[in-house]
Amino acid sequence: MQYSLVFISLMVLSFTVHAKCEDEARAGVNWTGCDKSELDLTGVNLQGAILRRVNFTNTDLSNARLQGADLSFSKLENTKFIKSRMERAKLNNAKVTQADFSSAIIDAARFSRAEIKNTSFKESKLNKADFYEAKVTAGLFESVQMDQVNFSRAKLVLADFKKTTANDADFSQADLEGADFSEATLTSAKFVEANLLKVKFDKTDLSAASIQGAVIDGASFSGAKLSSTIWVKYQRCRNGSIGICK
Repeated sequence: MQYSLVFISLMVLSFTVHAKCEDEARAGVNWTGCDKSELDLTGVNLQGAILRRVNFTNTDLSNARLQGADLSFSKLENTKFIKSRMERAKLNNAKVTQADFSSAIIDAARFSRAEIKNTSFKESKLNKADFYEAKVTAGLFESVQMDQVNFSRAKLVLADFKKTTANDADFSQADLEGADFSEATLTSAKFVEANLLKVKFDKTDLSAASIQGAVIDGASFSGAKLSSTIWVKYQRCRNGSIGICK
């Protein structure tokens, strides 16, 4: 009798776990560990959903509602989030490859320690988003609105930040070698002790920003606004400084 009860309990548990993955897309759904690859989930409502360790390879989540959803540790390969609403979403430790977040609203989302490769955030909103210690390879952040974003200790080699707006952003101790911030607005941004080797700041507004202790070998500041910018050796640039800290 005891063995029968154990067997029945295991069968019920197995069915419950399986049924969880078969649940329809809805707010608050729990798809932890499920395979949701190769699906068309455009426009679905997954607000507050638990989507940890989910395989979303080749899945289309464009125009989806993912506010407060937890996608931590998930596989997001060739996944589309175009124009999705992702405020406060969690993507900590996610594996993101060739994904597309273009024009998405991702304010206050968390990407801490995520691995992000060849992914586009073009024209998205990332205000107050957290990329602490994220590893980003060839990331496209062109024309992004990301005031107060946190990229401290992140690796952002060859990232494209052209024409982005990142006032009060924190890039402290980040590795930004070869990144392009041309024509960006970075007022009061922090690049303290960052690696800015060969970074382009051409025509960038760095007013009141800080690059103290940063490595700037080969970096370009042609036409950059440097009013009240804190320079490498704690020198404050004079108001009106352009291209050269005076």
